[in-house]
Amino acid sequence: MRKFKIFADFKEEEAYLNEMAKNGHFLKKYTAFGFYHFTDATPKELHYHVDYRKFKTQADFEDYQALFEDAGWLHVYGTKWSLNQYFLPKNDNTDDDIFSTKDSAAWRYKHLYEMCYLSVALVVIYFSVLLIVYDFNLANMSFLTPGLWEMTGAKFWRAFFFELPFMLFRIIPAVLLLVMGFAYAVWGSKAKRSYAKMMEDEK
Repeated sequence: MRKFKIFADFKEEEAYLNEMAKNGHFLKKYTAFGFYHFTDATPKELHYHVDYRKFKTQADFEDYQALFEDAGWLHVYGTKWSLNQYFLPKNDNTDDDIFSTKDSAAWRYKHLYEMCYLSVALVVIYFSVLLIVYDFNLANMSFLTPGLWEMTGAKFWRAFFFELPFMLFRIIPAVLLLVMGFAYAVWGSKAKRSYAKMMEDEK
């Protein structure tokens, strides 16, 4: 089973996974853009914990896994590139936490908002390039056939339907990226506020 969900709060994400486990759906993997993949089994009360971490090398990632395994945590899913890392306590102790301090728990929000803002920056660069390519007029991305709107009858419809797939190919990715850029800006802002609040509570 696959579910689509987006979280900017790791506690909410953990609560969601715990609730899914109670209903017999257990996390198998997480893929980009918010898709959770579950396997079905007998319902069970579990206590997922989520970290958000980037790694420079595969060796760093393997050391990270080994550290948590030695500390009593089962690494459920996560790769060097996935950022999201999912754990379950091996001893089912619900009082355990994967973070030894609130400061280390807060840093995952810092990593999240940095990645979100990086994504927003890439979207801005992409649209800046589009503006240059299309002479600072995104309307030029639409139908490019010269004189199309002056054509009539069958000639117009032939030209229109011939170019329509190419126009959609140009427009749809740009619209999707614009939506994603806005979403990343919202998620990044929420993550930054969570980070600031946790750091303030730590003082």
